[in-house]
Amino acid sequence: MFRTNKHAPVWISALLLLSALTACSISYQNSVSLPILLYHDIRETGEGESVIARDVFLSHLDALQEAGYETVTFQQVIDFVQLGSPLPQKPILITFDDGYLSNYEIAWPALQERGMVGTIFVIGSSVGRSTYKDTGVPTIPHFSYIQAREMIRSGVMSIQSHTYDLHQYRPLESDGGREGVLPKEGETFSAYEDTLRRDLHLSRTMLEENTGKPVQVLSYPYGLYTQESEAISKELGFSVTLTTQMQPARLRRGDPDSLRLMGRYSIDDCTPQQLLEKIQA
Repeated sequence: MFRTNKHAPVWISALLLLSALTACSISYQNSVSLPILLYHDIRETGEGESVIARDVFLSHLDALQEAGYETVTFQQVIDFVQLGSPLPQKPILITFDDGYLSNYEIAWPALQERGMVGTIFVIGSSVGRSTYKDTGVPTIPHFSYIQAREMIRSGVMSIQSHTYDLHQYRPLESDGGREGVLPKEGETFSAYEDTLRRDLHLSRTMLEENTGKPVQVLSYPYGLYTQESEAISKELGFSVTLTTQMQPARLRRGDPDSLRLMGRYSIDDCTPQQLLEKIQA
């Protein structure tokens, strides 16, 4: 326990107390527990896989604000780890995978109205499309680069990578496809590495050229990863990688490894109360 000297002048005691409290604050901020939320598509009803009803999504945002959470950007998170920049007392990240049109039509204005921010991870080969590649098979519509730039200019949304073409629907792939960034059965190590390097490089290059913003964060399809995907993504300039492990990220000042394989809470089907219970557990 901190004790002041009863014989010391009042201003010295106050200064010592302030120094002690500041030291405690800095020590606390050296490590931060950060919940990251994961959403996908948003519809008027919550029917479908990885879909949340519009009203439920809005209630999530309101519940987070009422509980004192403040949304942050990945740049703020990177700056905390690399530069020691402070974060809010109760930081939280809101993310969306795949780049669905509903992120533009519903999520973006909802966040903007509340003074919140979010990040969308897009599949490069799906941007602006409503069919699966060249198959002609209808899919959930995805927003375009024009719409992406509009969201970015607002300061509300960041657009980051969900790979260019490794988030595949295998029944529609002529060669059987692959499961995220995992190697195919029988694939040589060199062929696998080459595929990863080409895809992640293309994803990053296309996004940066079409948004005018740096791309530093990679969300792994299905949350799956390998040692090779981690090494190559780091080599190509991805400072942050995300999985779907249901746990908060533990950020540590000066430790860039704490930015990798960060967990996320997939909460498409829970009530606001269940959401708060998960991230506060």
